[in-house]
Amino acid sequence: MSDLEEAEVWYESAKSTFDSPRGREKYTVAVAQAIHALIKANDALTMKYLSLRSTRHEDAPVLFGDLIKQSKIDPKFADQRRLLTRAVAEKSNYDYKGTEVSKATASGWLRDVERFLEMVRGILGGG
Repeated sequence: MSDLEEAEVWYESAKSTFDSPRGREKYTVAVAQAIHALIKANDALTMKYLSLRSTRHEDAPVLFGDLIKQSKIDPKFADQRRLLTRAVAEKSNYDYKGTEVSKATASGWLRDVERFLEMVRGILGGG
């Protein structure tokens, strides 16, 4: 399975969790899954253009920045680095600390990650 395919599965899982009949905990889990999708999608880019993947989550925004600096992807996407930086900074809150998330916050994460996935698909020629 490619990194992008895996990212898509993580994202589908996040959406399914968000839409499930479960309680409020589902929003925390959906955000955690969406962040996994985001990092995996970033890996798809960095593997293609740098032959590197983030071995630590903190590496993801750095490697994305390298894609911009090395003109591997269009600088118009530079603002997406903020999303990666925020995601890795907050990831453990959702994965390990079980920080409660509102429906609106979870919806925002899903929307942002979906946009990132669309960007990656476009860059990689997948849509």
